[in-house]
Amino acid sequence: MSAAAPPSSPPPPSSLSPLTGGRLGGSDDDSENGKKDSKRRRRGCPSTVSLAPVCPPPSLVDPGTDSTRPYYLFPLFLLVNIATMTDRSIIAGATKEFSAFVSGASDAPALVRENPDAGIGLLQASFIFGYSVAILLSGHYVHKIRWKPLVTCGMCVWWLGVLGSGNARRYDSFYVLLFSRMATGCSEAAFQVVAPPLIQDRGGRHTGLWLSVYLTGLPLGLAFGYVYGSRMAGSERWGWDWAFYFMCVGSSPLIVALMFVRDGINGGILGGTGERVDVVEDAPTDADDGGVEPLLASADGADDPTPRLRQKKFTLFSEIKACLTSPVLVTLSLGWAAIIGVVASLGTFGGAYVLALQLYDDEREAAYWFGIAAALAGVLGTPLGGRLADKVLDRYGVGRAGGEGEDGGGAARGEGVAEELRFPVVASLCARINALVAASLLFVWPTLAMQDAAFFLTFLFAGWTLLFMTQTGVNLVAMLSVDRCHRPNALAFLMLTSHLLGDVPLPIVLGLLKDKFAPACRVGPSGEFVDPETCKDQEDGVRKSLAIAYAWVFWSLIFFECARRYARREIAAAREREANALLFREENGNEVGESSFQYYHSQFKPPESARPPLTPTEGEAQQENNNIL
Repeated sequence: MSAAAPPSSPPPPSSLSPLTGGRLGGSDDDSENGKKDSKRRRRGCPSTVSLAPVCPPPSLVDPGTDSTRPYYLFPLFLLVNIATMTDRSIIAGATKEFSAFVSGASDAPALVRENPDAGIGLLQASFIFGYSVAILLSGHYVHKIRWKPLVTCGMCVWWLGVLGSGNARRYDSFYVLLFSRMATGCSEAAFQVVAPPLIQDRGGRHTGLWLSVYLTGLPLGLAFGYVYGSRMAGSERWGWDWAFYFMCVGSSPLIVALMFVRDGINGGILGGTGERVDVVEDAPTDADDGGVEPLLASADGADDPTPRLRQKKFTLFSEIKACLTSPVLVTLSLGWAAIIGVVASLGTFGGAYVLALQLYDDEREAAYWFGIAAALAGVLGTPLGGRLADKVLDRYGVGRAGGEGEDGGGAARGEGVAEELRFPVVASLCARINALVAASLLFVWPTLAMQDAAFFLTFLFAGWTLLFMTQTGVNLVAMLSVDRCHRPNALAFLMLTSHLLGDVPLPIVLGLLKDKFAPACRVGPSGEFVDPETCKDQEDGVRKSLAIAYAWVFWSLIFFECARRYARREIAAAREREANALLFREENGNEVGESSFQYYHSQFKPPESARPPLTPTEGEAQQENNNIL
């Protein structure tokens, strides 16, 4: 852990800040500021304010670490995230066209023909199922191979899956579309377990803001894909298959750019502190807890009690055990699953809900405004959540350690939150996350009774803004809830749980409930409601299914509070261990006459021979205490 900067000197500014490359204005060190200003002027940047994204370092690679600079790596992650999220929401933006396709495809099963909304939910669930299975494997292999080929190969498979999704219409095959969506989910998983830990390691003091910028790609991509899919599906010239074809064309430069990324830190393997430990040569190891194997064998085979450097042995069992034995991570994942399931359901059936509630008459217009509200909420809420997370990290001094390099605190060396500060940060973040979720429900719940589209979207926008503010905090809590070397596994567990218990079953269930409560509002093979006139009379059934979706979010309040309480329990246990360690140190110090520690229990009293002689005042005080006892 880096040593903290002396109190007399302010911490060095972090040039990784996405907003400012340092302090705004003057500094105590005028000569140092003059050098910085001259460098800025040579690059054509203003001397008083430096915008890092506008004026990044001139070279792509940091010569000190032989790695692509975060200025270029993090924006690339953002663009890849936007591309993958856009592909994920194309179907949600054109539910009528896709419902007509799945109900009329030549090989569609009977369940899908009779319940097109369930078929749409099945397509989304197949994507998430492939994503969830692959993310578990990606979290394991990220310890063994370099992250760059893992991500690049995964994105190439994703590109082929997008191409197959467009070909499904030409083949008139439901199963081609189903398995293509599953393939895109399988390959996207590798990227999602790599980006957040890299940002946490190399984001410096502004880790929360950088992470929120990356996570902004989720609402931006989902909203853009929603509108993009609606417009393309409703186009007389193109159609929804060309939405996938254009995605292939637009994402090709990103995949090429990934091939030129360089990472020389830790050999390009996503790891760090905790993957190598010092152990005694002949000490037994626990095989169930991811035992260790020696890097170098003993030359003479003799027993050597000195510690040796060992490499941790990662297995699927040890990684799953590390996640399941963290109550903070388990409860956090259950709470996040409730939110993700509702967000996915509203994203899948949002246009149908707005149409069935008679807020708009045209699906494209409904999808357009619904997507705009979601995009603005994500763009505004996610960075605000990042700033809120940064304030919590600043409160505990995270990223303020001194050090050389552009991170201003060792981010290039992969240093994160100190071990003793993990659970205090987790407890503070969980409290704020719960408050944001409760506030979002206060804004979203009144939409059940609203008849005007402007009020409906305004309150939905406010509620979603507060909900998107929780993204950065949830990801940070997940990474801090386990040991540093298991952060990719924690993210994989978070996403796996949120998908298997959230957006895999809930869209299917809510689709079936919507069809049951409002059967006339089902979308037929023609792309229209089966009975538009009767659908108007079944508005209460649509609102009932929407109320069930809102009520499901209350589970997140319960589980997030449980996560906070578990973190507080870990803090209390750490304080008890620290107090016991201090007690034993003071006892040992008193035995050699180096401590003035007061023993308050007879079993901790030093032997008579080791006690220093008492002064007259101390003797009188001890006699008085004995009389009281």
